[in-house]
Amino acid sequence: MPHDRRDPRTVLHARFQEEERVARDAITGAPGAVWGVMADEIEQVLTSWDGGTTHTPMVQFGAEDPVPLLTHVARHDPARVLCELQAKRALLEEHRMRDDGTCRTCREAACPRSPCTTLRLLAVPYAGHPGYDDSWRP
Repeated sequence: MPHDRRDPRTVLHARFQEEERVARDAITGAPGAVWGVMADEIEQVLTSWDGGTTHTPMVQFGAEDPVPLLTHVARHDPARVLCELQAKRALLEEHRMRDDGTCRTCREAACPRSPCTTLRLLAVPYAGHPGYDDSWRP
C-alpha cells in the first residue's frame, strides 16, 4: 500500500498494527497474563502470573547473567505493549493537521516534508523501516 511520505501517520498506523498483532499473538491462550522472572541457581525463566513459563536457555543469547535480559523482556510484556500502543494511537489522533496546514494540537506549521515534532518523535523508533522518511528526524 503506497503511503504519503510527507505524513508519518500512515507509517505509524501500520507499525502500530504490526506491534499489536505480535503482542496479541504472544498472549493467545494466556489472557490477562503478566510477565515476570523466576530465577534460582539452576535456571532463570520468563514466567507469567497465569503459571505459564518459557524455558529458554539464555546462554544461547550470550547472556552471562540472563536475569537482567529476562527482566527487560518481562517489563515489556504484551499487556504493557498494548497499553503503550493505545497511548501512541491517542497521540497520533491528537496531532492531526488542520485545514490551515498546522497541527491541531501543537500548532506547528508543517512544511512539505516535515510533520509536527510529536509525530516525528513517535516515528523515531521506526527509523530503520523502509517507510520511514529521514526528513522526519527531530
